[in-house]
Amino acid sequence: MMDRKAGDQTSENPFPTRKNATSIGELLAMWPKIVEYTGLSEYEAKVYLCLVGLGSSGARKLSLFCDVPRTKAYGTLKKLIDYGLVVEIPGAPKRFVPASPDDAFSAVLNIVRDKAKDFTSVVGTLAETHEAVKGDASPKRKAIWFLSNDRDIKEKCREIIGRSKDEATVLASADGLSLLFNFAHRLLDELRERGVEVKLYSPLSPRTNPLARELSYLFDVKTVEVATPILFIESDQKQFLLAKIASQGDEKRVESAIFSDDPTLLNMISLLLKDEERQALVNTLLI
Repeated sequence: MMDRKAGDQTSENPFPTRKNATSIGELLAMWPKIVEYTGLSEYEAKVYLCLVGLGSSGARKLSLFCDVPRTKAYGTLKKLIDYGLVVEIPGAPKRFVPASPDDAFSAVLNIVRDKAKDFTSVVGTLAETHEAVKGDASPKRKAIWFLSNDRDIKEKCREIIGRSKDEATVLASADGLSLLFNFAHRLLDELRERGVEVKLYSPLSPRTNPLARELSYLFDVKTVEVATPILFIESDQKQFLLAKIASQGDEKRVESAIFSDDPTLLNMISLLLKDEERQALVNTLLI
């Protein structure tokens, strides 16, 4: 009886504890990464990971734990022994222990690190070259934003006007100037109080139009020909907004707009829409 009990205690328990089963399950979930990084097969990766979780095991127990057919377990273990990833412990039944992961995969890890370091250097060289030549590249991308909601456009107009510190310039058709006065007259007053120079260009003459006359008491108002229904706002020669005014019966609204803070775009738009010395003649506009 005593000999039988002693034999029972040394026999391999094929059933894992709940804690071991959880940790082994987590390890086995790594098998795709082991296959990707080391080139092992699925069975080889699963058997090695299972051994890492168990510490040591026989082929039968490994087969149960890692879902590798028992007929494949011994062949897989032999390959892992040849790779230096598993060590066989002599005895009956045979048991197997995993090699230290640090030792087993150190060569692979060093190769991966060297590749990452080398690729980092390649990306750095490409980035430096890109920075050096992009100034001469053509064509160049410029940032410009589009709005199609009347409320959003008016809010953006107020924002650009409100940010002005030295100068705000407005070029507008008659309807454009009327709309601007309706939703931004307080902001224009605030600019004047802050000492910001406000220039207004429109077809409305202070001599014949009440709105233009009222504005001329406070701002620099000039009469120019504006044939297209637009509203153009420039702030400190840094930002601009160009909007299209639409009419629906007697109702006037801002239909769409573009805005940007790109200095090149601002210069080009300004050439088309305003010229203080030539009285800003505008005949056509495509939006």
